[in-house]
Order: sequence, then structure tokens, then C-alpha cells
Amino acid sequence: MKKIAWLIFAFVVLASCDKEGNGNSNTLGGDTDIPMNSIGNEFSGTISFDNDYFNTDGVVTESDDGIVSVDVTCEFPEDFPLADLLPESYTDNDGNLDATLEFKNTSEGILDYLNEDGEPFVLVKYDSEVGDKYVCEKKDGTKITRKVTAKSTDDDYPYGYYNIKTVTVEQDSRIPGIEKIVYNANHRFGLVGVDIVMEDDEIIHMTLYSENDVKE
Repeated sequence: MKKIAWLIFAFVVLASCDKEGNGNSNTLGGDTDIPMNSIGNEFSGTISFDNDYFNTDGVVTESDDGIVSVDVTCEFPEDFPLADLLPESYTDNDGNLDATLEFKNTSEGILDYLNEDGEPFVLVKYDSEVGDKYVCEKKDGTKITRKVTAKSTDDDYPYGYYNIKTVTVEQDSRIPGIEKIVYNANHRFGLVGVDIVMEDDEIIHMTLYSENDVKE
């Protein structure tokens, strides 16, 4: 298994998109004919919190010119701190994750459509530089910002049995109890990790895997 390019916490983005700083927040180029976009490509992830962990799964069910639909499921432990924050449309009758998420996934980066208006919002561009920003303006006029805060020059991010280079993107939060969300992505493996930093300093960490790479 290798890395996924997406997964669970779609609820952190509830906005329509704008641009600011050095990056365009709602467009993404690059090659769309990549292995990770193949229908049937399977994903898995491990989510750790408070010395506990659980697993999640996903599969690509539709793929059209880089825009992919991913069906994701998982059963939350009873004490998982974010379970109650998911919209009802993303859960089954038992409150577990059962959703179809849509993304644009290319050799250049990842863009999601997970805000309430279904507007595109760049998650990461692999050629971005530290300081680049991607901004969404919510209906109430407040903004959600994704900012590139680090870019590896050495293989320094633990990934399975080895280390890789990553682009680190931090997103501010408008969700009570959550301070920020930190994404790490790699040009070959896509989105490789997500940290949900809680206001009480607890960190919920997701390690994400895909059967296929962005690039073989």
C-alpha cells in the first residue's frame, strides 16, 4: 500500500473560494491521467488519538478528467473526539463515516470540492513555496486560509519504512475545539498525513495510503 490523496475531514472546509497571496485558490493544472485516479483504486488510513487508533477505507468509484469520487467508510470508536462534528450527510444511521467525497487530483496537486457551495479549493500544489496561501471566504464573510509553512529539501517526513520530502500546509479552523489542521503531501504519494490540532493541544494524526501512486 502507498499513499492516498484524500480522506475523512471534509467538514473542515465550509466556504466559497477566493485567491490571495502567491497562489490561485480555485484552479489546478497538471496531468490528470495518473494511476491514483483509476476507478477501483483502493485507499486505507490509520487514525491515532490519545494512545488509541482505528482504520478507515476508501475506493475510487468515478474518475473524469482528474475529478474523482471516493467512497470512504470507517467505524468510529466511542471516545473519538471528532465523531460528533461530522455533518449527518457524511454518516450512517449509527454515526459512522459513510460518504462520497469529490476531488481533483493531478500531477500538480490536489483540489477539493468539499465546501458547502461545492466550489473548488486548492489543498496543495507540489511546486508551491513557503508563504503561498489559498483562501476560502465563507458565506458569512469570514475566511479560511491554507498556507504553505514548510517544504522539505531533505527526506525528513516519516513514511512507512522510510522518509520522504513533503509540502506542509496549515489551515486555520472555524470549528469549536479545533485550533488548526496541518496537511503533508508528496508529489509521488499525494496526501500522506493530516494532523488535527485541538485547542487542548491533543493531536489527532492520520496516516493515509493508496494502492496506486500519483506517479509510478
